Amino acid sequence: MLLSTVRLRNFPEDKKELFPWSLPMIQNLEELHFEKNISFFVGENGSGKSTMLEGIAAYTEVPLAGSFRLEDDPSLAAANELANYLSIRFKEKTHHGFFVRAEDFIGFARNIKRQIAELDKEIEEVKEGWTGGDLKLAIGPIEGEKNNFINRYSADMEAMSHGEGFLKFFTSRITGKGLYLIDEPEAALSPTRQLSLLSLILEKVKKTGSHFIIATHSPIFMSVPDSEVFYFEDGKIEKRDYRETEHYRLTKAVLDNPNLLQELQ
Repeated sequence: MLLSTVRLRNFPEDKKELFPWSLPMIQNLEELHFEKNISFFVGENGSGKSTMLEGIAAYTEVPLAGSFRLEDDPSLAAANELANYLSIRFKEKTHHGFFVRAEDFIGFARNIKRQIAELDKEIEEVKEGWTGGDLKLAIGPIEGEKNNFINRYSADMEAMSHGEGFLKFFTSRITGKGLYLIDEPEAALSPTRQLSLLSLILEKVKKTGSHFIIATHSPIFMSVPDSEVFYFEDGKIEKRDYRETEHYRLTKAVLDNPNLLQELQ
């Protein structure tokens, strides 16, 4: 693992009525100890799992995959505030990796499309102003940069389905050894593509020793072998077997008894 422990250095009592300090999970936070290269944050909406993931992202300063830098994204103001009070210990410190939420992908795809359009414009400007010599030699580096974007991300990620583009993003960006923080990837992925992403994650862990921390509601994700589940419930965080999570129990109950919803009415 790249991360070892996460805890609060101190708690700002004068801010306890304000978010994120008003979250019981933050007020009761004890040390989180990471023991696996794949860690899941699991809990109900509002339990604080995404807030904790965002705080870790802000502290570690991994890049935000979106339209803003992490420190400039207004939606992450609370995460930056939380990061100022965190104490994180590393087994191996790195700034390689990224933090991504499902909604960040849209901004990322538009940014790639914008950069390709700017390179096209630059190529046309060179062509229009060219007066002699080898034109291919002049525009070659620009076309090479453009082709690198297209080969890595495709010419138009926005034209893909959300799930196709999201998976393409991961296959393109999960490269070397790093810390990868991912918030609810299942929001954009079918079960089949969830398995594809998990296959990629397992491959990168084996080859590079990368550390993945994923906030999720998906029993498919949290059941991956040799992983750990941090369960957020009643203002506390504890490690659990994925079979002991409400997400797994409820999903299994519905699959085992399709008439369950009618029985509950």
